[in-house]
Amino acid sequence: MGEVSATAFRVLLVDATNTGRSVAGERLLRKHLWARGVGRDRIRITSAGLNAEDGASMQGIARDVIEAHGGSAQGFAARSLSAAMVDASDLFIVGTGAERDELARRHPRARARSFTLAELARLYGDIDLVAPLHEHAPILERRRLERGVPDDWTLPPWEQLDERARAAGDRIAEAALGIADIWAPLAAVAALNDAAPASDASACVVDAFGVPVALHCGGAVRDELAAAGRRAWSRCLVEDAAPETRVDLMVDPDLDVLAEARARGMLAYPDVDHALHYLSSAVTVRAIEQRVGSLVMLHAAGLASPEGDVVGFVAPSGTGKTTLARTLGAHYGYVTDETLAIDAGRTVLPYPKPLSVLGAATLTKEQWGPESLDLLPVPRGRLRLTRLALVERDPTLGDVPRVEELPLLHGLAHLAEQVSYLSKLPRQLHTLADLVESVGGLVRIRYREARDLLPLMPDLLAGER
Repeated sequence: MGEVSATAFRVLLVDATNTGRSVAGERLLRKHLWARGVGRDRIRITSAGLNAEDGASMQGIARDVIEAHGGSAQGFAARSLSAAMVDASDLFIVGTGAERDELARRHPRARARSFTLAELARLYGDIDLVAPLHEHAPILERRRLERGVPDDWTLPPWEQLDERARAAGDRIAEAALGIADIWAPLAAVAALNDAAPASDASACVVDAFGVPVALHCGGAVRDELAAAGRRAWSRCLVEDAAPETRVDLMVDPDLDVLAEARARGMLAYPDVDHALHYLSSAVTVRAIEQRVGSLVMLHAAGLASPEGDVVGFVAPSGTGKTTLARTLGAHYGYVTDETLAIDAGRTVLPYPKPLSVLGAATLTKEQWGPESLDLLPVPRGRLRLTRLALVERDPTLGDVPRVEELPLLHGLAHLAEQVSYLSKLPRQLHTLADLVESVGGLVRIRYREARDLLPLMPDLLAGER
């Protein structure tokens, strides 16, 4: 079994003086994460200033914003940014676009990990990011470059300084809450009892590519939540399996009950749809962390033939893997739509998790089990990886996909970006190269619609080049 690194996800908020935006963001992010049971051992939030005076006090408006939104303004002293702080950070949240650019100029290694808070809030609102926190920066950076996201909010003019500062404070508070809601399910860890979960309607165990994950439901609508969870996760349910990790989930209309549950590390929400949405990413990340270093885990959809041959369609999060899996899964066995786990012998460990589907009447994504979408099950017995394809949706193409063979080194450079915890794999790129060569190399497929890939499946499953 893999071991999770004890290193916390380290976030540094940066602005010019470390007395305004950065300290407000730091204190409010800490507050919301702490309220969700996430301590500094899992996510560490600090701040610094590009031109800060060490020991300076925060601005009064920053103090007002922090305290108005329930945070603590006590014990603060500004810090000037150092190279050591940059080297020790995984993600940078910067006050403005100009400050982000200055940070990158002084410390080029921070460039691909630096986002304004406005950018970060918009990027997270645009993508369901199911990946360990340490992998978020490159995924978000790729998305930022593709989308051209605005780097600040619309604020009152500088002539109205007080109004502008308060508007910025409100937006910081709103963004901090939203980001904490996304990070907490990926970081909070509940204690795992040695005993199996109680055999009642509120508890079950799901298999996530060989990792038994105990799910415990609570709250005023516990039975409704458990029933909805069992429907969505029906193909992953297992009996008599000793769990290796667990997720505690609650739905309750009482805000005080939810706050108390979150402080204990539970995923607690006011309705079932939100609970199931965050449950999916929590289960996936907990399972990934249990198999660090022992499996190749790709951001990929997987489809299987009746004989157990599997094609992996590799692509970044939020680029159409779920649509691809749903479309092809009507004709081939649905293996997964997000994490394709492969052992050293090319055996694929299935993970037929729920799929996120945009509701017809709302903009909220719902979690649908593969049974509800009439996706074909995988065959019994061993599943074998036959082909790996890097896929890219291109609306400008015709209905015939473009397929090209990739040289090994070129292909590995792209594939490596889609591997969870690559640095923890034995022999790292050698392991990836061996896997790629064992399935006849990598192909890149550009396509317009997922249905256009159906004619390619027989050749891909046969491993033909």
